[in-house]
Amino acid sequence: MPELQLKRGEVVRAEGLVSLQVKEGGVSIVGGLHERGAKVVIPKAKSLPVEAESDAVIEYTAGPGGAIERLPGRTIPPEWDELVGEIARIKPRVVLILGEVDTGKSFFTTYVANTMLRQNLRVAVIDGDVGQSDVGPPTTLGIGVIEKPVAILQEVQPEAAYFVGSMSPSGHMLEFMVGMKRMVEHGLQRADVTVVNTAGWTTGGPGRALRLYEMELLNPDLVVALQRGKELEHLLKSVSPGKVRRLTMSKQVRPRSKSDRTFLRELYLARYFEGAGRLTLDLRKVSLERCYYRTGEPLDPKGLGVAPIVYAEKIPEGLLVVVDGELSQDVVRELEAKFGNVHVTPLGSEKNVAVGLADANDELVGLGIIDKIDYARERLVVVTPVKDVSQVSVVQFGSMRISPKGKEIGTVKPGSF
Repeated sequence: MPELQLKRGEVVRAEGLVSLQVKEGGVSIVGGLHERGAKVVIPKAKSLPVEAESDAVIEYTAGPGGAIERLPGRTIPPEWDELVGEIARIKPRVVLILGEVDTGKSFFTTYVANTMLRQNLRVAVIDGDVGQSDVGPPTTLGIGVIEKPVAILQEVQPEAAYFVGSMSPSGHMLEFMVGMKRMVEHGLQRADVTVVNTAGWTTGGPGRALRLYEMELLNPDLVVALQRGKELEHLLKSVSPGKVRRLTMSKQVRPRSKSDRTFLRELYLARYFEGAGRLTLDLRKVSLERCYYRTGEPLDPKGLGVAPIVYAEKIPEGLLVVVDGELSQDVVRELEAKFGNVHVTPLGSEKNVAVGLADANDELVGLGIIDKIDYARERLVVVTPVKDVSQVSVVQFGSMRISPKGKEIGTVKPGSF
């Protein structure tokens, strides 16, 4: 195994996929101290600086695309250290990190958490990027408490998570806001400092509104703005100046391509569902959320006199029907004249829809992928790593279609079921 010898103060960049083991001395990786015997794996599409805190020897193995590069000096800007020192001193309860895509928000969040850990402070990290989630699987907001130094946020064990149901808050603003509020409340109970790492959607009507209402709802003690120039000033004008800390992004931040982002999402999902099995849920014993199905009064489909209809339900918004085949426009008009709006769901269209599985307190137990809804027997079959059916009291419908191997295979319009 190749060895890398470092003098105190020397810096290298490890480009994933790289596996490192500290043989002698100690090194800092994103602010976290790793001493003799420590092992760190930097995954593909990630790049991290390694700083020698003493003379050190590192053994490493580089996989496909992996490399080690010596750097002329530190990559952490001095102003970052000044702010981290301030955070350690004043101990704000909630710190919110703002920034566009590829400005180093996750890196800075990790740096703050690791440095606070070295100050013997208890730090919780909330991952607010449902598409590139590191703390918890994609489609969720997750929170974890830092118990040991971490190189990437993916190493943080989630304590709680909230199912948003999509890879983006777009179309799921209410779920996103509820989830963020619940995660912050969890952090306030469990940690001295809670750091909220937000997604990079900061402009346009929805993006602007999302960030502004997020800040109003969470009421952070500090808002850290990572900017290339002044691209966040339209948001910061709505924040008390005393709460704002502006930082320039590190010059070492490397943009991730769309293919890299997709690769990482699908990798995390594939790992999450590895070893998953089928779980059959009795719909008479569990509640369904974020859907029309089973929220109204069931009707005898035979009484409607329409052969393709295998399930029917009167809901306040009209009539929900599940059909095995197609309905003619004439039949739809007849049903609309009697029931109002008609929501048509093709039999089998539920397959591969992502769902959240929650307990009686609406706390997320795990993710699932629908395999089948048996409308006649009132059964729902999901593919999930959750093994104990008694843990599941609630099923929350999402809008993503995902294969058990982690592939994104489409979306469904909210309200389709």
